[in-house]
Amino acid sequence: MPDEVKRDGQWPLMVALFAINVFWGGSFVANAIALKSIGPIEIASLRFFIATPLLAAITYLWKGKEIFKCDIKDLGAIIIMALTGVTLQYVIQVTAQEYTTATNASLLINTSVFFIIFLSALFLNEKLSRWRIAGSVIGFLGVAVLVSKGSLSFDLGGHALGDIMIIVCALLWSVYSIYGKKIASKYNPLTILNLIFIIGTICLVPFYLLTPHTAVTDIPLDAIGAIVFLAIFCSIIAYLAYNVALERMDASQVGVYIYFVPLSTIVLAWLILGETLTPATIGGGLMVLLGMYLAELKDKN
Repeated sequence: MPDEVKRDGQWPLMVALFAINVFWGGSFVANAIALKSIGPIEIASLRFFIATPLLAAITYLWKGKEIFKCDIKDLGAIIIMALTGVTLQYVIQVTAQEYTTATNASLLINTSVFFIIFLSALFLNEKLSRWRIAGSVIGFLGVAVLVSKGSLSFDLGGHALGDIMIIVCALLWSVYSIYGKKIASKYNPLTILNLIFIIGTICLVPFYLLTPHTAVTDIPLDAIGAIVFLAIFCSIIAYLAYNVALERMDASQVGVYIYFVPLSTIVLAWLILGETLTPATIGGGLMVLLGMYLAELKDKN
């Protein structure tokens, strides 16, 4: 009976996790919509110019001012996380979508799973299991199919440049995750999240000021809608729900929902952007997803 009650109590969180991963899948579509009118630096900056103060206000009202305190010796790790998880992550990610499709971006960003596996083995002494190695090999073969479009030729003038930039983002996210694992046990997730958002947003300001940008009053309504969606749904609501889920569910359970991100992007990009699915996209995408699944399996002995 206790297990049954526990499962029943997790249903709202399971629904929330499904929803936020659909939001994150939709973020690549929202980026593509906004890119039709404004530049990538503007999109990344405005997203966090809205999200960061709102998240800080919500956190303050929810947890109080003590939640923002951290040990000065951990500040270096938090700055690295802010750069790799916010500033460089979104500047490169949104810029990359000028050169590749929303579908490819969503699939390739999840290669962070494989980078995390190897970096965890190197720096956190985590075991490299048979399944993790097999999953990584299959996943990276899938990446090769996606980037090359199933061709033996390689043309940086096509989607390849954007695809490579997204893989760089995946590597940055893996660095973010490794540093996050090192200090996660010391703080409430909201402490780290707020500090990362605040520092990352401050670091976005020079990018915003030093690049051409449109007056906010001249931004089209569809782009404004996309940015608000990115700020409210993909940043504040999604991160808050994700952190609550991590507090109440096993991390492995929460991680399973990442599979909805590329799948929701594919559907939304087809419905909203009219993107077509090529055999290489389908085959490479399935290989990436299969690789992620295998990499998360545990050896029985």
